[in-house]
Parts: sequence; C-alpha cells; structure tokens
Amino acid sequence: MEKTNATESDLMHLRKDPPFPHKAACIVTCLLEKIGVVKDQLFSKSGFMVIVGPLVFQNKKKFDHMKTVADNCDKEIKTDEDSCNLGNEIPQCIFKYAPELHFKS
Repeated sequence: MEKTNATESDLMHLRKDPPFPHKAACIVTCLLEKIGVVKDQLFSKSGFMVIVGPLVFQNKKKFDHMKTVADNCDKEIKTDEDSCNLGNEIPQCIFKYAPELHFKS
C-alpha cells in the first residue's frame, strides 16, 4: 500500500471481480509477488503450481487441469511496462480457465 500510496478505500475494490482500479491492481500484483505467482514482473507458471499444488496433488485430473491453466495463462498474459497490470490479468486468466478457484462471497 505504501509503494503505491493506496488507501483503505482502494482495498474495497478487491471485494469485487477484476479488473481493479490501478492502485488496487498494484496491491494484487504485490500479493502475487509475495506468494511467487509473479516473479521478475512476469506470471510464474511454477509459482502458480506451487500454490495450487496442495489443493490438487492427490487428484491427477485436477492437477493436470491446473497445469493446463498455468500453460494457457503463461501464453495469454502479456508483459507490460506497468507490472500492476498483472494484478488484473492474472486473476482474470485464472478465473477464465479455473472458475473453481474463484471464491465469490
């Protein structure tokens, strides 16, 4: 939040579906970096698989599905000068191919 000068009200956007306003997207990108889904300002297929692995490792079909999700998103997510855009592109891509990972309230 400090890095982008975001406020508490910027966090409220995260309760909705992406795309998020710029500051909220920056926060998402930061979180994705912390958990390894973003590395060197790019989507990390291996980081994604590390995160979802524990959810699906006992089910080969689900594991293979998540691998396909990672491959598809790796191809579709574009690099951009503004890494904050990953905070929108990554969730949108993941929800597109794996809607079961979208925990709506």
